[in-house]
Amino acid sequence: MTFEQPHRDDTDPHVAHDVTYLRNSQYGTLDKLNARIVLHSKYATSHVSWFDWLHSLIEWSSWDDVLEVGSGTGVFWTALPASLHKNFRLVLSDLSPAMVEASLKQARQRLNNVTGVEANVQDLPFENASFDLVIANQMLYHAPDPRVALAEIRRVLRPGGTLFASTIGPEHLRELFEIEAVVFGVTRNAALSDVFGSVSGRTLLEQGFEVVEWHQFDDELRCTDVEDVMAYLTTTPPSEGATSEQLRQLRAEVEYRVRKGDGTLYVTKDTGVFLARRPR
Repeated sequence: MTFEQPHRDDTDPHVAHDVTYLRNSQYGTLDKLNARIVLHSKYATSHVSWFDWLHSLIEWSSWDDVLEVGSGTGVFWTALPASLHKNFRLVLSDLSPAMVEASLKQARQRLNNVTGVEANVQDLPFENASFDLVIANQMLYHAPDPRVALAEIRRVLRPGGTLFASTIGPEHLRELFEIEAVVFGVTRNAALSDVFGSVSGRTLLEQGFEVVEWHQFDDELRCTDVEDVMAYLTTTPPSEGATSEQLRQLRAEVEYRVRKGDGTLYVTKDTGVFLARRPR
């Protein structure tokens, strides 16, 4: 089974898929990812949290062997239902040793059988048909070639196994990237969703999986603190590498948008999750 690669301009500096950059800069420590998590957790308007919503879609009792690719800080595992049985085997994997360590710490507080490994989703160090469930939470758009990543995930899934892959749509955080466009002359809101998003992801998944379902998460951000917005923006390019003058302009634009909204910056969220089953 081959996966068709979606169109992508690899010269675009806002498509963060370089493995060295991801391992050493973007996810070398927990700080940048945590800053982004804070914005969502602090200003989300949904009556249910993102992670609680994700867990509500998973039938945990159906799986014996679970793999998470791109485990990050492990915050996903803090929302495990209290009634969950703790007998399934969980393997956490990430490019970054710091992320593997952090996610192991979180998961081991809730589960008995957890191991971690530093690994690239495009070259997973596991035997064929090793897992019943693979979780890819907001990470497949970072893969240098999502076609290769999906082929690897499909390889390690057992026949009938499920891929649980959350991602973003083209409107996700549109207002934040409009702010950046004022300063840098470019916008990046569609770049990651073009790689593996709610539309492009379905096209790729349908080439190697069956029963591909998309579940949309209903949410919005209402940001009231300029510092939190700045902290989010400066964790990724182009704001990550901004000069002092660009940072001044960026802050001024954020402050203007907050004032314009009577003290609130309203930010669109366009996100959800694919459930895709490997054919039996």
